[in-house]
Amino acid sequence: MNIALIVFAGKGARMNSPIPKQFIKIRDKDLVAYTIEKFEKCDSIDEIILVTHKDYVDYVKDMVIKYNFSKVRHIVEGGETRQDSVRLGLERTSYSKEDKILIHDGDRPLVDSVIIKNNIDALDEYDAISTFIYHKDSLSVVSNLGRVKKLGDLDVDIQTPQSFRYGVIKKYHEMKKDIKVSDDISLLENDYDICYISGSPFNFKVTTDIDLEVIKGII
Repeated sequence: MNIALIVFAGKGARMNSPIPKQFIKIRDKDLVAYTIEKFEKCDSIDEIILVTHKDYVDYVKDMVIKYNFSKVRHIVEGGETRQDSVRLGLERTSYSKEDKILIHDGDRPLVDSVIIKNNIDALDEYDAISTFIYHKDSLSVVSNLGRVKKLGDLDVDIQTPQSFRYGVIKKYHEMKKDIKVSDDISLLENDYDICYISGSPFNFKVTTDIDLEVIKGII
């Protein structure tokens, strides 16, 4: 089974908005709904887990009904940090340890089906996958593309989805819950060979007001 865990439990404090950024409307649709829709429409995804802020659980339930997201099986209350939220999403669901799970930021609404499918396919050979693009300073001025990492002599921007065998990532989130990391792949990159697959400059994370305006323009 192929599962998407979409996490959007933050309050978006850096945005100049009275509501969390993931619920800001773009053409009368919640920003995060565009993200969920990408996985809902992908034939390779079987089920979806949503992890949201405790104050918005009922809102998200209504949103799932409103947009007829039929693949959503679980809506989980998140934690204090993104890491806590992903761990809770894994702890409060139950799948086979060999199932494939793609963990994606809810505020990256322009992920495409090619990236999703490439993550799934790569799990046939690897237990841990990370999406990336080559680092470009000019793009980083415009938006928060994610964690910068060295791959050989090259700087790359780490994106999501990051994908795993369900049993592997669930074990590592529990085993290393007191070790603070910025993303899921960091929990096991010292123990596993990581497969890095190409992402997209459009698959950026909405963090600032400028990012939001870029997303609005594209959509």
